[in-house]
Amino acid sequence: MSVTAYPLKLILEELFFSPVPFLILLLILAGSSWRRNGWTLQSKTLLAVWTVLLLSTSSWFFQWFASPLKWLTPESVRKQVDAIVVASAGVHSSGAPTPSSTLRAYTAGQLYLEGLAPLVIVTGGVTEPYAPPVSIKGIHIILRGMGVKDEDIVIEDRSADTYGNGVETVKIIAERDLKRILLVSHDYHLFRLSSVFEKLEEEQQLEVVHYSFAANQKDTTRIVSWWKVFDWENFRRLQTIAHEYIGLLTYKATERI
Repeated sequence: MSVTAYPLKLILEELFFSPVPFLILLLILAGSSWRRNGWTLQSKTLLAVWTVLLLSTSSWFFQWFASPLKWLTPESVRKQVDAIVVASAGVHSSGAPTPSSTLRAYTAGQLYLEGLAPLVIVTGGVTEPYAPPVSIKGIHIILRGMGVKDEDIVIEDRSADTYGNGVETVKIIAERDLKRILLVSHDYHLFRLSSVFEKLEEEQQLEVVHYSFAANQKDTTRIVSWWKVFDWENFRRLQTIAHEYIGLLTYKATERI
């Protein structure tokens, strides 16, 4: 979004409530402490806090931290398959899908509407403590809203993690005698997800292709607006990426991938 399309008032508000004022204040305090007393414990602590805040809220640092996962992401392919398998990224207690689940659902729905598959399998769609009916919760409600037929949606609601997604979905695939599937998830998650499926299906004749949410974005390479370079949301994003790195290492150590 260009500056001309974004009101100056909103830009100033976003800057005021962003990490920027805290970064400036911490830098002033650290500099003032250093000038008065030199490199004391206080000035070093203030500088350390400033550095942590700078990195954890920086869009540039987030992009660098996430880049290895994006390099590992399998190539996104639009191909006719027997089923689209979309991995859930959680459901709120209200039944609404999380923002990440919504984006994945939108991608899967578009691929279905383009005619790439007659079936959409939602894996990890609803788990405890979310009570039935699953048809009004999570990714399912997004797919229905996009026009995907109820009879073309299969919800796997027994798994609670990526490995469980694979185990339970493979059972559905075997029951329905499906031979080709298209995995849909975010680019940072797709490598682990596809590795699980390939591990589980290494002795069976199942063709697995992939499609990341990012491949469905026309503006995925857009430059972050200058007033959003430092954003509190980047801290949560870093947590998500760190979780994925830990998941990869854990799965590799336990031979689940």
